[in-house]
Amino acid sequence: MVVDPSRAMLDRLRAIEWADVDAMFVHARSRAALMREYLRRMALWAAAHDVVDAWPFLDPALRLDPKLRVDPGVEAELDAYIRDNIGRPSIEKTCRGAVHWAALRARGDADLSGLPDPFEPLLLMYERGGGFVVESEFIDLTGAMILFKSHADHASSNPLENLDPDALDAIDNVAR
Repeated sequence: MVVDPSRAMLDRLRAIEWADVDAMFVHARSRAALMREYLRRMALWAAAHDVVDAWPFLDPALRLDPKLRVDPGVEAELDAYIRDNIGRPSIEKTCRGAVHWAALRARGDADLSGLPDPFEPLLLMYERGGGFVVESEFIDLTGAMILFKSHADHASSNPLENLDPDALDAIDNVAR
């Protein structure tokens, strides 16, 4: 049986423990590294598609194809999930964006311009301890904070090369 990629992404979001404070602190360093990588990747996407004004929390799939639609059942379930579990607009945008991204990639006809998947680092960050809060000058990850720098600063930052669990665990164990 073939699983709709947008449904698979919704299922991945449903598995996240949004209020796992212990994981937030245990994985504070890797979560910070993953958020920085998300900001870097999304900065590359925003620059490539001339939507820097919408950075960092945008939906690149809808920017690439404003007519993109996911299965109405998935969309309804996503709406209900967000309503019941997500209380922050920036996290809501990224959850919707990840589902739309999965649908766009599955179609196989979009020009992704060789740019990296913008959502994978953020999804991994969510899976390692939940969400974040956006303040005026920083992103609070509970246990770590990321300074909001300019779009250009994030776009030119060094990439996080390895997103596998062992590499992320190694980042968390550096100072222990």
